[in-house]
Amino acid sequence: MSVTAAAPGAQERGAKARDEKARNAKARDARAGEAPELDLETRLIATIPQVFRHLLAHARRRSTWARLTYQQYNVLRIIDAQGPVPQAEIARRLLVSAPVVTRLAIGLVDAGLAERGRDPDDRRTVRLTLSPAGRRRSRAMRRDLLAAAAELIEPLAEERRAGVAAALEELQVLLPDRTQSR
Repeated sequence: MSVTAAAPGAQERGAKARDEKARNAKARDARAGEAPELDLETRLIATIPQVFRHLLAHARRRSTWARLTYQQYNVLRIIDAQGPVPQAEIARRLLVSAPVVTRLAIGLVDAGLAERGRDPDDRRTVRLTLSPAGRRRSRAMRRDLLAAAAELIEPLAEERRAGVAAALEELQVLLPDRTQSR
């Protein structure tokens, strides 16, 4: 009977090699997008934009979304909620530069959905207001967006809907303009 003695440290080297091989496989899977367990941050940044794009695709099937972008809808939505708004404030709220809002405003004014005017308290400030057609369009686009959201969540079982609702409630604390106390 032949007994082969293991060289000193052979088991330890074998364990290290297996660990290294497992780390390499995990890294390879992650690069290929097949990681079995993604961290919360990765899942968050991967999921929210996809859900949002899917929601917008559903909304854009409706006629009220024809020829307007989501950014233009946001301008209409802000003005509808606040009344006349300085363009600089819209830029701040949308996290874009003033020239971006100027281009968005030009499109909305040309479409007859918004009007430009001067602030009576500061003649240097340009404020945007909604025309009656702009107010109707903003509200119709919101209704269509809500209908699209309903279409997306409709197939979910009730307990999954409750889970999504709870997760959305928790995500609210990540938003800078939310004043929920925890």
